[in-house]
Amino acid sequence: MRWIFRSCLTLAFVGLATLALLPHTETLRKEWNHLRETWEIVRGSETSQVSETIQPIKTPSTSGRGRTVLKPTPADAQFTTKPEADSDPFLAEARRRAKDDPESAMAWLQVQSLSHDSLRGMLEIVAVWAAEDSESALLWLESNAQGLARHTTIQSGMELWAQQDPTAAATWIGGMANDGSKVTAAKALAANWAGQNPDEAAQWVEQLPSGSLRNDAASALVESWAVTAPEAAAIWALTEAEYHGNTALLNLSIQHYTQANPAQAEQFLRSVNEAYEAPAAIETYVRTRAQTNPMDAMEWQIQLPQTDPLNNYKNSEVIMQEWSRTDSVAASTWLNAAAAGDQRDAAIVGFTTSMLDFDPEAAAAWSNTISEPNQRVKQLNRAILSWSHTQPNEALQWVKDAELEADLHNALASQIGAD
Repeated sequence: MRWIFRSCLTLAFVGLATLALLPHTETLRKEWNHLRETWEIVRGSETSQVSETIQPIKTPSTSGRGRTVLKPTPADAQFTTKPEADSDPFLAEARRRAKDDPESAMAWLQVQSLSHDSLRGMLEIVAVWAAEDSESALLWLESNAQGLARHTTIQSGMELWAQQDPTAAATWIGGMANDGSKVTAAKALAANWAGQNPDEAAQWVEQLPSGSLRNDAASALVESWAVTAPEAAAIWALTEAEYHGNTALLNLSIQHYTQANPAQAEQFLRSVNEAYEAPAAIETYVRTRAQTNPMDAMEWQIQLPQTDPLNNYKNSEVIMQEWSRTDSVAASTWLNAAAAGDQRDAAIVGFTTSMLDFDPEAAAAWSNTISEPNQRVKQLNRAILSWSHTQPNEALQWVKDAELEADLHNALASQIGAD
């Protein structure tokens, strides 16, 4: 009798438990599937790690210099490939939770001890969340994310929103607090919007108030715009320089234009020069050409007619500054063969300016060869003063041994501190 009573009681408890769990059957099923998938991922990663450790040792090949190197094989590529979220259990779990409840996923992430992977996990959650509801994702980030994670995730979220609805993203940015996070969001929006519709993006930037926010957004816009339409980006930057005084933006556009097509950038500057003087933009053009190919840039400068609006003997100074930073031997060889005159003097100024940090003795010696007397004295004073800060004895000895006028000799020695 007791056995029958206990059996009935047990069946009653089982029935009540089943009734209680019925409303949650679907949730439990999903959780069980997620748990099983995660376990399979973990097992798979462990198996692959074990198989990697028991691979046969490769026979090294001998190089021509007696050193041994391992030949790369397709199997080696797995060590340099960054694991995707699907093959990383932690990121896979972050993405899975984000699909169910992104805000709870963020709360889960914040209590994890995996600080090294926290930012990666946040980016995974933001990617899923922003794809569904960018505004809610960014609102959460603005209220909760801190430090580097705040900067990086807001940028990532805004990039996604800009692809979906840049106008709504722009409205949301307008309500942000005026700090670095707003600048980060504005730059991300401007850069991505420019890739889709640069004219609309430019109109948005134009209505921003003057200040760092507008300047940074404008720079991001120009850099993105210049990738596909460098001339259009330069024209817009020119209007910003004329009407808002943002010459730095014009210089930035010229830099990108020159890198893309130096011949067209040169013609653009010529047309601009007829109505708007932009010496800094011309210098940017010359410097960018010199960074790419200094010899070509110097030949271009020398062949310019005297009446050319782009012709300026100081261009040689800019070119030689860049040339001597990368190849001082070739730069000094060119100086040795150059004819005396304003261009050579300017080139020497550029050369010695760069060489002060690398070879102050060479800088002083070349400064003493400048043909224009006032420029020679000025550059010599600059070279000796800089040299004396780090090597006063060597600088003084050079002054004593150099062939200098008596007055100049005494002035330089006095500058070093000698009696």
